[in-house]
Amino acid sequence: MADLSSRASELKTQGAIGAAQDPNSNVTAAAAENVMVDEAKKGGSAVLTFDPDASPEEKRAQARARIPQELKRDHKATALVSDADGTVGTKYDLPPPSTAGAIDLPSSPTSAKGANGHAPEVDEDPRWARDRTGWAPRFGMPGSDEVDPDEPSLSDHQTWLEGKIEDKFYGDWYHNTGVIIFACLSSWTVAVLGGGLGWVFCIMAICGTYYRTSIRRVRRNARDDLNREMAKNRLETDVESLEWINSFLVKFWPIYHSILCDTIISSVDQVLSTATPGFLDSLRMRTFILGNKPPRLEHVRTYPKAEDDIVLMDWKFSFTPNDTADLTSRQLKNKVNPKIVLEVRIGKGLVSKGLDVIVEDIAFSGLMRVKVKLQLAFPHIEKVEICFLEDPVIGYSCKPLGGETLGFDINFVPGLESFIMDQIHANLRPMMYDPNVFPIEVAKILAGNPVDQAIGVLQVTFHGAQGLKNPDKFSGTPDPYAVVSINNRNELGRTKTVHENANPRWNETVNVILTSLKDALTINLYDYNEFRKDKELGTATFALEQLEQEDEHENMHLEVMSGGKARGVLQCDIRFFPVLEGATVDGVTEPPPESRTGIAKFTVEQAKELDGSKSVIGQLNPYAILLLNGHEIHQSKKLKRTNNPLWPDASKEILITDRKKAKLGLVLKDDRDIAADPVIGTYQVALDDMLELMAKGQQWYNLAGVKTGRAKMTLQWKPVALKGAAAGSGGYLTPIGVMRLHFQNARDLRNVETMGKSDPYVRVLLSGVEKGRSVTFKNNLNPDWDEVIYVPMHSTREKLLLEVMDEEHLGKDRSLGHVEISASDYIRQDEDGEYVVNEQKQLLSEGLRTGPRSQPKGKLNFTCSFYPTYPVWDPEDDDDKESQSTPAAESRPASMTASMKDSDSAAKGHKKTTSSVSRSDTQLAKNEGEQEELEAVPPKKVVEKLRITGDDLQKYESGLIVFKLIDGEFAGTGAYVDILMDDMVFSSYSSAKIKSRNMTFNEVGDAMVRELDFSKITLRLIEHIDKKGEGDEDHVIAKLTGSTLDTLKRCLNTPTQLTLKDNHGRENKITVSLKYIPVKMRLDPSESFNNQGSLRVEVLDAADLPAADRNGFSDPYCKFILNGKEVYKTKTQKKTLHPAWNEYFEVSVRSRTAANFEVNVYDWDFGDKADFLGKAAINLDILEPFMQQEVTLGLDGKSGAVRLKMLFKPDYVMRARQGSSTFSGTFALPGKVVGAPVKGVGKGAVLVGGGVVRGATFLGRGFKRRKSKGANGNETFDPEDTPPNGSTHETPVISIEKDGDATPATTASPHNRHKSWGAQSFASGFGGSVGGQGDQGTATITIVSANDFPVGTNVRVHVRLEGAKGKEVHKTKHLKAPSGSVSFEGETFKVPCTADSQFKLIVKDHATFGSDEELGEALFFLDDQGTGGTEKSVPVGDGSVVVRSSFTGKGEEREGSVVNSPKSEKFSRRGLLSRGRDRERSVTPA
Repeated sequence: MADLSSRASELKTQGAIGAAQDPNSNVTAAAAENVMVDEAKKGGSAVLTFDPDASPEEKRAQARARIPQELKRDHKATALVSDADGTVGTKYDLPPPSTAGAIDLPSSPTSAKGANGHAPEVDEDPRWARDRTGWAPRFGMPGSDEVDPDEPSLSDHQTWLEGKIEDKFYGDWYHNTGVIIFACLSSWTVAVLGGGLGWVFCIMAICGTYYRTSIRRVRRNARDDLNREMAKNRLETDVESLEWINSFLVKFWPIYHSILCDTIISSVDQVLSTATPGFLDSLRMRTFILGNKPPRLEHVRTYPKAEDDIVLMDWKFSFTPNDTADLTSRQLKNKVNPKIVLEVRIGKGLVSKGLDVIVEDIAFSGLMRVKVKLQLAFPHIEKVEICFLEDPVIGYSCKPLGGETLGFDINFVPGLESFIMDQIHANLRPMMYDPNVFPIEVAKILAGNPVDQAIGVLQVTFHGAQGLKNPDKFSGTPDPYAVVSINNRNELGRTKTVHENANPRWNETVNVILTSLKDALTINLYDYNEFRKDKELGTATFALEQLEQEDEHENMHLEVMSGGKARGVLQCDIRFFPVLEGATVDGVTEPPPESRTGIAKFTVEQAKELDGSKSVIGQLNPYAILLLNGHEIHQSKKLKRTNNPLWPDASKEILITDRKKAKLGLVLKDDRDIAADPVIGTYQVALDDMLELMAKGQQWYNLAGVKTGRAKMTLQWKPVALKGAAAGSGGYLTPIGVMRLHFQNARDLRNVETMGKSDPYVRVLLSGVEKGRSVTFKNNLNPDWDEVIYVPMHSTREKLLLEVMDEEHLGKDRSLGHVEISASDYIRQDEDGEYVVNEQKQLLSEGLRTGPRSQPKGKLNFTCSFYPTYPVWDPEDDDDKESQSTPAAESRPASMTASMKDSDSAAKGHKKTTSSVSRSDTQLAKNEGEQEELEAVPPKKVVEKLRITGDDLQKYESGLIVFKLIDGEFAGTGAYVDILMDDMVFSSYSSAKIKSRNMTFNEVGDAMVRELDFSKITLRLIEHIDKKGEGDEDHVIAKLTGSTLDTLKRCLNTPTQLTLKDNHGRENKITVSLKYIPVKMRLDPSESFNNQGSLRVEVLDAADLPAADRNGFSDPYCKFILNGKEVYKTKTQKKTLHPAWNEYFEVSVRSRTAANFEVNVYDWDFGDKADFLGKAAINLDILEPFMQQEVTLGLDGKSGAVRLKMLFKPDYVMRARQGSSTFSGTFALPGKVVGAPVKGVGKGAVLVGGGVVRGATFLGRGFKRRKSKGANGNETFDPEDTPPNGSTHETPVISIEKDGDATPATTASPHNRHKSWGAQSFASGFGGSVGGQGDQGTATITIVSANDFPVGTNVRVHVRLEGAKGKEVHKTKHLKAPSGSVSFEGETFKVPCTADSQFKLIVKDHATFGSDEELGEALFFLDDQGTGGTEKSVPVGDGSVVVRSSFTGKGEEREGSVVNSPKSEKFSRRGLLSRGRDRERSVTPA
């Protein structure tokens, strides 16, 4: 019939075509076409009609649309699960992320209420039903409460006669003989007297009773005798009794038996549920009871001659619950027999029936060998191997049908029992019958690593491929894509498909989690086919072992091989980011560093009390769906007929690129065969919140949207410092505050040097990562650092390690001891959960230890305080979308916050209060069934986040600046990008090494800003990271310096490109984005910008000095001592009591408030010790910045006063070495009184310029004092801060010259740096023209002499011109110094430079063979006083060098005159405290 139908259709089609071709027919071509199409469709053919005018692309699209969906191949990648895309799924209706559903841990374990060793009453729990596990956990066997403890067992039972007759009537030969004689005579007597059989039976009973009693006594005595004899000598082949452990098992078995049975039922039930065949409704283990008789260890044999690391034993054990010889009659009455019941349910749903398969009367015994392999490391047991030395004896009774009553034991079937036993032995023999062993890897089990021992993330960046060839010559141009796998196993990721291109460019990144570096990375290239199977083009491999030597392999060209032939080249970058591990200190592993990127393992272990009302039969078929940011990432197996599921596979590893934004979700569904699967519970929680709950031990969560149900979820986290395209936030975790560590000093440090003393510095380690360090004090065991280090903190779990190190020039620095600080001791939260200020000024003195058991050596003295950060709104944070949509939140500016001067507001932060809690949170706190009883919900306080704009920055004086290096375009490779803040010697952040000219960083770092108004930031390109703090400018390729405030305004939350020019004028462009996080802190005055800077002291004259010589005069000179060190010494004025020195010097002062500055006046004596004339303390607090003040100091000697003129210029002071450099000179002819002379004053009085006498007081505070903030947030200052001329000084602008055409601008310092391409301001980096430059000219320098150096040294002085590319410009001849002092002749040279050039003097002890030994070094500036012939002494090391210098500008001649004013020339410079306004530098009056 089918052939006839097909033939008819064909004839009809041909007829239509013929009719259409016949000119006499009225059948059109369109009608014939319709007939052809209809007939073809009837025959089952695929028919397509096209518009003849359509293009080939349109026809192709029309044909593709008609392809059945089942024929299309779904081309989906199976890449690693990650949150890198940043999207949020909307498939499931999830509650908002919350921790309200977390179930709190019980405050204390339930106390046992029982007494006298008896267990407390146990609630009726179906788990402990008699037909399931036998009994509930208890002390003693069931029924043991009624047992008499003195009741004997059956084996010890004795008759009444045994108890009445003494032992002396039993056992001997004559006793037995007497019984025989008695039986014979008694029988004869009965026969003689005519007795019947009854009397004979009575005689037999009497004799039998005696014999039974006698033989029992004999056996007992024989057993005791044998035991005593066997205990005398034990050989190696003997066995030992284990009665002690059997006694323990008898006591322990009633407690542990039920728990063991319940665990087995739960585990096996889940396995059976997942392995149920399709024709059965369910398989469940309903009963598992082992009985009330525990297993017994009969004996053990040991082998002491085994290897030292091997423990070898043979254990004989048995489990015979039906052996009742050692039970009492009452125990026998309450005996529980072993029983296992497996329920097999046939049918579906309501139409189903359960059949029980029963196994009982279980017995088991065997001889097992146990071999324990020891190791040195914890847990000291490497593995345990067990095996049976002989086939174990197994007994059981199985009733598959009929149940308990009518069940038929299958062992009664002939041959079946032996067959089953043979199958059991056949399966167990390869596993654990000698010589095969069953190993238990104890060390690996106990050392289980989270996240399946993940060691890091492999990042493969595919650039492209070249010359790909298709093995099939007729396949055309390939459509290639790449698949990533390990050892060519499961696919881990793939790229997109590039169509019809043999040289594809993917530019994609694939991430893979690695568990070992011993495997090989396999990259398979395929040609995509839409309908057919994709064809393999070739394979490229990369040995992961190469990552052990180098983490990054860029621009790799991997050859693509197929069939032993090259099929092209693959271009890619391979990077490995290892898991961050905590440092090990004293054998204790610290927590790993906090990071926003890492590997998370999300696991849903089980659920309990699921709402069975949604099922008709009351039992669910649950399965779990795991979500990340709303996207489904994993689905567990579907279990059958259980409301308490335990999933074996509900776990997934996830690559997290931003921990702050990640949200984990759970959806539980009930599997329905036909209908849609209903949701039976949901939950969602933020990843950060879940980690905090895990730290508290909370793992159970109430499900949302259901009446009952809770789930157990766990999370394991391993931080990974991802960089590059997939870094996201760069692993940066927003700090909760900063820890302020003020290191004052250390005392009695350990000396680890063979010659000399240790060179100590202190560093701060957070999770093994250095966060800051102090400068090094050379050759000093009692360093006075007086440095403050700020460390951002991220959680209370962190620990800080304060370690004092000995700096080494060769090799690694050595530890002198450490102190550990726990963050939880200082970080506190209030009742609202906000972190509070914990300011502690009390000095801590902690002993330094090098190990956990070592004795402390040395003391570290420091203070520690914690200051929390303000919560700041992050534009990249999705958590604040709701607050953005709220009008109140949008209209509330950051200026609503109180002034930082208000300590209360600084401590409390910003909060808002809501009057109600959403229903979803309430549902999570308690299920719906319990919510009906709730009438009101307590209000919940929510912390409001600040929205900081560029105009709001100045309202927050202190804070953290967060900088993100996005990418860069560089003129060369091999350098690093680092960032310096303020006066810090060491960089606040250093980037990864620049390995390509166009590099993507995506790295984030932070630094502390103490005073935003005065802060400066420096961005540098350096050849190598300066770990020693030497500050060598030779290694600086380019740098950019500017005001932190101005830079923040330009780059706040905005990617901005900065341009740095190196010494050759080449441009380097870096894209950065900045954020600012204010800190709730009031800056200590000692850290203020106005507290440090350069102090210029002009030593004018003195009057009424005591006469120390016989001629009635003195030869006075002054020494100035700063913090215990001499910084300057004047020349000696001969034979005068009213000397006029007219000298000056400049010295850097790191802290005015802490400075101990004094002047000592001496009388010089030839060949004798100088006589002390008096001293006076100099209070630097009286000085106002940039205001020259004249003071008269009364000496504490017999009489006299010294007149000084001082000028303090605030500036950041970098203390790269111990001490400070001093610059000095003269400004007038010695002996000439300049200004008003000193008049007689009283002892201890101070004469301040203008003739006003003040005693032990000071003028003003010397610091800018904030009075209040106006409505617009601007600050007002005290009038006394205004200079007399009425000009106002503002925030400094740190500027550095840009190029030769730049307009000169003023600077705060009297000196400018030399011209350098590599030193620009941030304004120039943004395209501005701010910059300054000193006058060009020639410097003339003469080295006059060197004094006070070690006797016998061969002195040579080197002069170096400092700068970005500093160079040595002169070195003197080497002269022998028999007395420690030498004079040089003809050591004059000229150097082209600027007026503000900085020079360095280096004094060395010249060695004919070998290297010269450095005696000291010091900085000095040119003498800008116009006195070219004036000499000045520069302290260098333990001595000093006398230098004469002058400067001649271009096109002019400077005549040195001792009478002219040194400041006759005025330079147009930018003031340090003036923003954009030029002013003339103050002139010292002549």
